[in-house]
Amino acid sequence: MIYRQRARLAGLFVASDAVAIVASFLYTYLFRFYSYIVPVDPALGVPPLRQYLVLLPFFVLAHLGIFFLQGFYRSRLRRTQLDDFFSILINAVLTIALVTLVTAYLVTYGRGEARILGQPLVELSRGFIAVYFVGVVFTISFLRNQIYYTMKRRYARGKDLLNVLVIGAGEMGAAVAQKLHNYRDLGFVVRGFLADDRPVGTMIPVDGGVPVLGGIDDLAAVIEREGVQEIYVALDLGNYARILEIFRIVHRYPVNVRLIPDLFQLLTLKANLQDLDGFPVISIDEVPLRGGWRVLKRLTDIAGAVVGLVLLSPFFLITAVVVKLNSKGPVFFHQRRVGLDGRTFSIHKFRTMVCEAEKESGPVFCRADDPRVTRVGRFLRRYSLDEWPQLVNILKGEMSFVGPRPERPEFVRTFTDGIPKYMLRHKMKSGLTGWAQVHGLRQDTSIEKRLEYDFFYLQNWSFGLDIKILWKTLRRGFIDKTMG
Repeated sequence: MIYRQRARLAGLFVASDAVAIVASFLYTYLFRFYSYIVPVDPALGVPPLRQYLVLLPFFVLAHLGIFFLQGFYRSRLRRTQLDDFFSILINAVLTIALVTLVTAYLVTYGRGEARILGQPLVELSRGFIAVYFVGVVFTISFLRNQIYYTMKRRYARGKDLLNVLVIGAGEMGAAVAQKLHNYRDLGFVVRGFLADDRPVGTMIPVDGGVPVLGGIDDLAAVIEREGVQEIYVALDLGNYARILEIFRIVHRYPVNVRLIPDLFQLLTLKANLQDLDGFPVISIDEVPLRGGWRVLKRLTDIAGAVVGLVLLSPFFLITAVVVKLNSKGPVFFHQRRVGLDGRTFSIHKFRTMVCEAEKESGPVFCRADDPRVTRVGRFLRRYSLDEWPQLVNILKGEMSFVGPRPERPEFVRTFTDGIPKYMLRHKMKSGLTGWAQVHGLRQDTSIEKRLEYDFFYLQNWSFGLDIKILWKTLRRGFIDKTMG
């Protein structure tokens, strides 16, 4: 049912985005060539509308395709307006760049004679591009907000709601109810729990409290009284006989039944159902980064690393000279770290400490007031400038721009012994920056807290989330206030 609701919402968004793109395109043409606000070159005159209309399908396909790659149509209704606006802004930039490059290539390749559907292909004027950019960002944002508010108002008035009943009020049942509560903006309402081990009226701590409506024997009465449409059975397998009794009762009613496997204590990331030659197999702790998305992330890493190394090469040279003059020793510092699938690699940094800093202490974390840090090193650490040589690690495929920060093998062994499921963070490549880092969680914070943010990233990975983390990093994530 969740997938059906999300598909319905995605369909609305695709339709509204298509309408916004077409409307923005037509408005831009009229504003650019007929408003008299932006002057038209008399030598060129006003191009016929049909010559511009042949480009409209390119815009529609590019916008919608990039939205799909951004994960824009897989998201829940609960998105902040800032997140939406930022994604739409990026989408508009990429679309205009793509269409402009394609049309320029076709016109150049055809030596000005390129045609589509019998019409000469024209290059877009700068005035058209500027007006269209503003118009399409505004129109897509406006229509999406209207969908948000319309659906929320309908749900607030009790229309189109999906009444849900959870059977089992233990830890697993409460977790299921909380997950459903996260989808309340899709119309899901948890009416209550059924549990034989809790008195009627007991409030389960989900969204301020959801009541226990009765025992399992009250199932039929509760379905009729509450208008239940969805039932989630969250009982352990020791209640096998009761589960069979539940199925016998619910089959009398037109309700959807979902059985939650008794795997709650095993799950940290995500599970998905796969097929082994006809046998259903539950794959535990899967990350969403698979297939084409993994290829796209790698291509983005390669392109970003190449551009970064070229642009930062003067900075590398200046920093190398300053580090060398400030203290004796090599310019670069190399250290073993643990990355994807537990494999170790050598991470590269500018040296920020005196040579042989751990000769007496052994492997230890760096403190905010660590006397081993040089004066130049303190400046580099404060702005995370010492991390930029890791662009080489990214280019080699040992790291990514975004991911959990890699730890040293000595610390990983300690954390693995003391923290259950710690090694799950190595199901994805280590990153130059990460979800924990942009929230200010660095080495001086508890590993448990950082691990919580790493698991969130692994559970909720999307290309859009990577862009968001990079944006937050550029804004404030590289500044380490503890190194002031």
